[in-house]
Amino acid sequence: ESMNSLAHERLALEIKLRGALANHQLCLYYQPQVDAASGRIVGVEALLRWLDPDQGLIPPDIFIPVAESSGLILSIGEWVIKEACRQAKAWQTAGVGKRVVSVNISAVQFARQNVPEVIHAALIESGLAPALLEAEITESVIMDQPERAVEQLSALKEQGISIALDDFGTGYSSFSYLHRFPIDTLKIDRSFISDICTETQ
Repeated sequence: ESMNSLAHERLALEIKLRGALANHQLCLYYQPQVDAASGRIVGVEALLRWLDPDQGLIPPDIFIPVAESSGLILSIGEWVIKEACRQAKAWQTAGVGKRVVSVNISAVQFARQNVPEVIHAALIESGLAPALLEAEITESVIMDQPERAVEQLSALKEQGISIALDDFGTGYSSFSYLHRFPIDTLKIDRSFISDICTETQ
């Protein structure tokens, strides 16, 4: 009975999420990326949020797994890339300055989409320079299908897009990634360094 209830809840959330995408309830929050030495904002990270008219803000860890398992992440991810590029170009046009915008790319997108093609189309549509876009991935992207990951990441680099590896230091993270994959930025997970000054072994 409990399993049946969970299945119904998941299906209901999936249906609601489809409506959220169609009704423009999804939005992006932009988290500043700050240079530690100067305190200057050097870029922003686009964070996906779902603002439901009834429930309010629904956390990503609730709806992202549903989006990935249902395949909705393909449409949602494409929208995120387009919207982030559009906003970055709008800021530039408004005189805010050139800020690199970082966009998270799901492992499902890498497995089932031609990500370089999707990003290229978004850049052309928005007029944003490739150098102002950063594609952020997690280690699952390069662990699940390493050969495909190399191919797609290399294609992104050829376009002039930078690559960031998130959550480094968890799972099977290895510095060998830095040799095999064209990674520009390494985002070290907090758990990897939180006790670095106290641990003796």
